Amino acid sequence: MSQSYRDFLNKYKIDDFKTSLKLTGRTKVDFYNDIDKLLKSMSTIFDKLATIVPMRGAHVLMAIAKLTGPDKVVNKTDVIRCLHIERLEKIKSAIEYLEKAKYITIEKKTEKFHIIKLNEGDNPDLSVFREIVQKYWKSPREEVEQAKKWSEER
Repeated sequence: MSQSYRDFLNKYKIDDFKTSLKLTGRTKVDFYNDIDKLLKSMSTIFDKLATIVPMRGAHVLMAIAKLTGPDKVVNKTDVIRCLHIERLEKIKSAIEYLEKAKYITIEKKTEKFHIIKLNEGDNPDLSVFREIVQKYWKSPREEVEQAKKWSEER
């Protein structure tokens, strides 16, 4: 099984409510092994998050994962906005650490414009991490926008 949450759902047709999940014999063993791999991958991800030294490192990595997409370009300004932070200096050391630890890659287009990407090549677990973060994590910016929406409804 590839290390992807969506591949797992598709393989066993878990999102398909028209068919029932039938696990027998070999399929049951494969299902258990695939779940085990997925959980180990998640465990590895959270272990990596726990070891990120700068205090904002985990948040920066989560913001990059949240913003990453097939047709999206992520830069430092996007990360700052996602985390609802005013200045680059607050996350600069975290970005440098993540690059040095090979969690992210930075492609320098100009002196001030840099494209940031998750380094899924060296860290295949980050693909599952990206999927989980994109689906379940609410960034500080999203929380602020939701709070504003709620206050406007009153």
